[in-house]
Amino acid sequence: MVFLHRRRKLEVPLVQLGPSTLALTPGAGKIIYQDKIISFDKVPLVTPNGDVLIKELTFEVKSGINVLVCGPNGCGKSSMFRMLGELWPIFGGTLVKPPKGKLFYVPQRPYMTLGTFRDQIIYPQTRDEMVRRGRTDEELERYLDIVQLSYLATRDGGWDAVEDWMDVLSGGEKQRIAMARLFYHAPQFAILDECTSAVSVDVEGHMYQYCREMGISLFTVSHRKSLWQHHDHYLQMDGRGGYVFGEIDNSTQEFGS
Repeated sequence: MVFLHRRRKLEVPLVQLGPSTLALTPGAGKIIYQDKIISFDKVPLVTPNGDVLIKELTFEVKSGINVLVCGPNGCGKSSMFRMLGELWPIFGGTLVKPPKGKLFYVPQRPYMTLGTFRDQIIYPQTRDEMVRRGRTDEELERYLDIVQLSYLATRDGGWDAVEDWMDVLSGGEKQRIAMARLFYHAPQFAILDECTSAVSVDVEGHMYQYCREMGISLFTVSHRKSLWQHHDHYLQMDGRGGYVFGEIDNSTQEFGS
């Protein structure tokens, strides 16, 4: 999983669990690597300073299932994703997940690398690696068409153009570039963290549908009600240590706000 964060060294915290104080040890939990499944079994969500956000998180998602993750700031969404990305240790329970290379993280403000326009799509790969893997610019053009950015490849320099992409591209363009990047890498699972907030609903729906077609299973953080139709389950955290994991149907659409 591509996380652009520096790994933090964690000390053993003392945390308040109900009436008693217990020592939670980083690494006390177990990670099992397995393709096409993500499973939390009694995994506590704990911050680096020792705050227990959820005492025991338990749910299972297999490939082909999209999950919408909801809840207020500080409820545990980011902690869960950082554990999935192995940026934070597991303090207990068992986490089953694919290897890091089969997970992909798309943030709200995607990183644009120094280099050519092509580099923005294939990051963190290089052009040489792309060629060695048998990938082509025609393939990249197809991904640009899906995110409705084909016009960018026709500018001066085309795929080899070098710009300050963070400044040249608008917020919505950068978010759509990040989705084209996701299509290029085609992981088993992707975490979409408010990553289409500056994209129109129709283009957003087209991109989500293409993820379905490619077999990329999604964990999406978003407050847009329009996205519920593209997901099968929801994980609702209340910010007070509680959570609900269930199927999305007509009776659960109200959670989208």
